[in-house]
Amino acid sequence: MNLKTRISLNLSIAFSIIITAVMTVIYFSFSKFRKDEFRDNLENSSLITANYISRIPESELQNEEKSIANIDHVEEDHLLNEKVLVFNSNKKLIFSNVFDRKVTWDAQRLDELDRQEKIFWNNRGKENIGIRIPIKGKNYYILTEAEDITGNAKLHFLGIILVALSVFSVMLIWVFSYFFMKKQLRPLDDFKDTITDITAHQLTIQLPEQSHDDEINVMIKAFNTMMKRLNKAFRAQQEFTSSASHEIKTPLTRIAFKLENLERTAQDEMVKKEVTSMQGDIFHLSDTVNSLLFLSKVEENGKKYFEDVRLDEVIFDAFEHVKKNFPAFEMDFNITEQTDDGDLTVQGVKSLLEIVFVNLFKNAALYSKVPAAAVEVSEDNDDIKVRVMNRGDQLREDETKKIFEAFSRGSNAPSKTGSGLGLRITRRIMEYHNGKISYQKEDADANIFILVFPVHG
Repeated sequence: MNLKTRISLNLSIAFSIIITAVMTVIYFSFSKFRKDEFRDNLENSSLITANYISRIPESELQNEEKSIANIDHVEEDHLLNEKVLVFNSNKKLIFSNVFDRKVTWDAQRLDELDRQEKIFWNNRGKENIGIRIPIKGKNYYILTEAEDITGNAKLHFLGIILVALSVFSVMLIWVFSYFFMKKQLRPLDDFKDTITDITAHQLTIQLPEQSHDDEINVMIKAFNTMMKRLNKAFRAQQEFTSSASHEIKTPLTRIAFKLENLERTAQDEMVKKEVTSMQGDIFHLSDTVNSLLFLSKVEENGKKYFEDVRLDEVIFDAFEHVKKNFPAFEMDFNITEQTDDGDLTVQGVKSLLEIVFVNLFKNAALYSKVPAAAVEVSEDNDDIKVRVMNRGDQLREDETKKIFEAFSRGSNAPSKTGSGLGLRITRRIMEYHNGKISYQKEDADANIFILVFPVHG
């Protein structure tokens, strides 16, 4: 999950929680308000009944039948489904407005009113109030029950409105936060896209800076400063590599020429042997210098001037080059698979591709038990795979992981001369051609290099 999505997600979740909390508080606040208001209405209804009882003469209060009739006649039924029960001081029912069914009540409520003057409770969705009120020196118990149909309907409707509003608000916030963060972090996306495409040939790229100094713009300015420093250091390194390679190549050519003359004129066999050894060292050093020189040239302007190159021709040219310095070296070349219209052609720089196989063949000539290499080429519609195998001592597992690192040399060649740059340069050339190279071990003494070239560059 990228930063933009993570921020918008966290922002959306935070606002969703806040909106849900606010809507919940509104709902329960209204629910409490409805309950308190309805309880006040219940209490007012009970007090109206008590007030009427207080106005009845003492003589009539003794006549319960008459008093019940009067209460029933005068009492205002302003609450829906209201049920009123009046008990005298002996907790005997003296009034009820329920005529169509048997009247029941909870005697424990009356006992509870002996301890409290007013109690509230719910019973099957209906709300109840019980009050104990002294009238003319005697306690009367009034139980009133009613159902707040209107209030509950309003509460239910409010709940639906709040849920719908919450869902709509949350959806709106999620959409808004995504596009808002997308707009706000667009400079960061541009920054990411730019640095993703940067290569060693694009170190002069500068990101557009904004007028306001926020964190992203500060980062862009720091990045532009870093790119300037990297470009300066990289150009200095390229210039040094190119200049040093040129300066070294000339004396190496003269030394190689003098050693060749010395070999022809020398009479002593010991001298000839030493000269031959020195020629091998000069050959190795010359190849390394040429590789560095070629790489510095092709990387100087950053553009790839590829052309159609036949891999089989490159392989045989590399073989001839190595055989000049290692006359005993042999190569077994086979094409194991090829498409009908395939011609083993890749896009690349022939001189660089030749260096790849020169380095592999030279290693085979130096480190194999027998100076020979087996080359197998296969081609399909997507790529060309080259398998180069030689037989010799294999690398340890820890050395295998470092085989393509600079100045890395295996324990299987302690007495052989070398710089440890050959395979590093080989992999760099393969990467330059969008190809891949890997090392594998097979059998007890087989060292295999697998090279994969894209057919279409």
